Amino acid sequence: MLIAALALLLAQDAGPLEPGRSGQVQCYGPDVAARTCTAIGAYRFAEDGTIWNDAQNLINAAPRIVLHATAKVYVRNDAECARQENRGDDITAIEVDGVPLEGQALETARKQIADNMQTVLGDGEFCTTYHPNPDGSLRAAVTIDGVDRPEFESTVLWIDPAQGWTLALPQ
Repeated sequence: MLIAALALLLAQDAGPLEPGRSGQVQCYGPDVAARTCTAIGAYRFAEDGTIWNDAQNLINAAPRIVLHATAKVYVRNDAECARQENRGDDITAIEVDGVPLEGQALETARKQIADNMQTVLGDGEFCTTYHPNPDGSLRAAVTIDGVDRPEFESTVLWIDPAQGWTLALPQ
């Protein structure tokens, strides 16, 4: 059974997320000189083929607010896609100046953020395709239900998390 599971895992094509198998993570809004990202996305590949994205998003510099979220994603037509039925449940933690929100404060913040995301993104399928840039980074182009959403476009770089990258907003 272990051999069959290993064979299944090796046979699965993670498409544009393949660098995540070797432990690399996605750095959104990279500043290579400062080794900073506005968000970091790591991937976990389950034996059953499920892919999980574990994200850290710096949403405010002062006070420093970091949102942690985990979402199930899938690869379709060489794009990373997701459908979040309940975005509030995807938010696993929120830290303010390094202190995790707890109890009602966490639940209230999760609901507010999820409601805002719902307003902006709706219920559609959110897909990202990655296109190479000359500098080695990627242009992440977003569609929602197949409609281009250029306002969500960003720059992404696969990085080694052991190389000292941190979260920071652009200067």
